[in-house]
Amino acid sequence: MSALGASPAVPEVRNVFPWAESVVVAAISYLPPDRTISDDVPRGLIARVARGADYHVVLRAKLSCLSEIIKIDHPNVRMEVCVDTSPLPERKLAVLAGIAQRVKNANVFVEGCGSYAALGEIVTNIPIQCSPPTVIDPCGECDLCVRACPAQAIIAPGVIDRSRCLSALTQRGGVVAVELARAMGNRIYGCDTCQEACPQNANICPISPEFAEDVFPGATPELIPLIELTAKDFRERVSGSSIGWIRRARIRRNAAIAAGNMKCEQAIPSLRQMLEDENTVLREHAAIALNEIGC
Repeated sequence: MSALGASPAVPEVRNVFPWAESVVVAAISYLPPDRTISDDVPRGLIARVARGADYHVVLRAKLSCLSEIIKIDHPNVRMEVCVDTSPLPERKLAVLAGIAQRVKNANVFVEGCGSYAALGEIVTNIPIQCSPPTVIDPCGECDLCVRACPAQAIIAPGVIDRSRCLSALTQRGGVVAVELARAMGNRIYGCDTCQEACPQNANICPISPEFAEDVFPGATPELIPLIELTAKDFRERVSGSSIGWIRRARIRRNAAIAAGNMKCEQAIPSLRQMLEDENTVLREHAAIALNEIGC
């Protein structure tokens, strides 16, 4: 793990786990190595957090191992491992634990990880003595992330309008408004633009070997197979991947949006086939994409 600290069990934690006394907070860098593919195949774009191994699985395994170690000295301890699975204020806890600082794009900055940090917790009934965190402002007057956001979703320092955030839009269901769909570009899952603009991230390097493995979806999966993604292909290839949880229809919708934004004529037959889909959202976005292409 890249960073480890402990926080008192704040009220938001006790609302979920009334027995909690402390929270062990861990951060791991999910930054994968850059892999460049040079070809003429139309491709989508995946945010760095989901290009390879699922950080939920990686971090949960590490925290489970740590839990077993804690049990050696505390055999009667009560613990719960959480990795984005409980309504805990993860970023607040990371700051209170002294391993992270808030930044303007609403992420947290972890030394050695930058903002490419995944967080997880062990909630425990062990009272851990915690020192007050040192509060540092890594951003200062810099607002490059705010200005870089393609959808102007950072409306105040640390405040995101999730109705406009492209990362949230790729994960949410339903029809995407044309203005925001155009801002999505070729994004299939997530958005890294505010992180890429951050000078604090400029010299951050991959450090976690789990995220160096070359597995689906990678950084730039082929677009047309995603538009045509069948239930069988989804089940066998995609469902267990880091993007599988948003389900097949959203992946296909995002791929259709990307094809329209790229004016991808190669995708026309696939989009015309999508016009016959039973899913009304897919039919609508196929029609919009074909119109964007000029059909």
